[in-house]
Amino acid sequence: MVTAVALLASLLATTAIAGDSGLDAAIGKALFERPWVPAPSSTRANDGLGPLFDARSCSACHSGAGRGATALDASGRPEGIGLVLSLFRTDGAGDPVYGHRLETMTLPGVPAEGEIGVTVEQGRRFPHAGSLGYGPLDPATHMSLRAAPDLRGRGKLEQVDDATILALEDPDDRNGDGVRGRARRLAQAEGGSSIGRFGWKASHATLASQTSEAFQLDLGLSTPLRPEPWGDCTAEQAACRNAPHGRDAEGEPEISPEIVDRIVVYLRSLRVPATEPDRRGAKLFAATGCVACHRPSLPTGEGGTVALFTDVLLHDMGPGLADAGDAPGVAASEWRTAPLAGLSRALARGDGLLHDGRATNVAQAVRWHDGEAAGARTRFEALDAGDRRALVDYVSSL
Repeated sequence: MVTAVALLASLLATTAIAGDSGLDAAIGKALFERPWVPAPSSTRANDGLGPLFDARSCSACHSGAGRGATALDASGRPEGIGLVLSLFRTDGAGDPVYGHRLETMTLPGVPAEGEIGVTVEQGRRFPHAGSLGYGPLDPATHMSLRAAPDLRGRGKLEQVDDATILALEDPDDRNGDGVRGRARRLAQAEGGSSIGRFGWKASHATLASQTSEAFQLDLGLSTPLRPEPWGDCTAEQAACRNAPHGRDAEGEPEISPEIVDRIVVYLRSLRVPATEPDRRGAKLFAATGCVACHRPSLPTGEGGTVALFTDVLLHDMGPGLADAGDAPGVAASEWRTAPLAGLSRALARGDGLLHDGRATNVAQAVRWHDGEAAGARTRFEALDAGDRRALVDYVSSL
């Protein structure tokens, strides 16, 4: 009998020759949804999970390639696995013992890192780490709660030229609207820089980079860009470093470049469901100044447009939304403009908005906006009740 893994391997070989983008996307979707298992398994093609991980599949956090669940239970613990706890220091390094992420799952024989807890004060979510398996975090380590972002349509941002993004920068506020914005320039190993497009802090210029980080931190699986077979285990976690993994004797990563490529093809193929335009809402969206950051569309290098409602620039959003600390290339209060396309599905599912899921609706999210967005928030509050409702309904329908 032909196993599912053998069939998958056959399909990978076939598409490598045929170059069928539709079939590549279908295989990428299957890989995105498949559960990975710990090594050693009956076949190397599906093992290597862990030793530390937050989920067993990509779709576990991104159901339907959408936003992750952000609800908390009565004790302040995440109810699902759509929230993760990022660990970082001002020099860009992770915690010296726990690494860049507090992973909540582990393999047998490997001590667990801990649990995510959240304290809510005046609507703001303050994360903390509980039941730590390797002692306390380093005092210089910052914690940040992050929601798994919606992936639908986001791959189209690769089609937007660097020059287009750079032309939107206004760090000196030349037009006097209070909105500045700057592109995040990411250093490249071969020299030069690239422009960040993906992630809450615009940390990735390409889908391949973002996907590779997710494999490493979320699943503990190595890729050509992230070749460490132990994932986020640090040198201080000996049992974790020595646990079985799926890397072969030749040192090939657990996730081949072909697998990464097909997941990227799948992500590029995703579309945001179309919505009926609401002219009144669109005019209010523009009049309040929301379009200064949430640009309805961006031109692509091929002559088309990407309609995601973002400028992919970093903006200072004020102290209420500030991260726990600065990191290289990005300040604590700076966030990449979150795309609004697909927001209607997140609201229908009851997923919270903003980077940590604290806002339950659009009006709450707007009221957390400060810094460069303070003017737009003030204009939003100055609308009469009918116009405010029309604007909220418009954004909620995207």
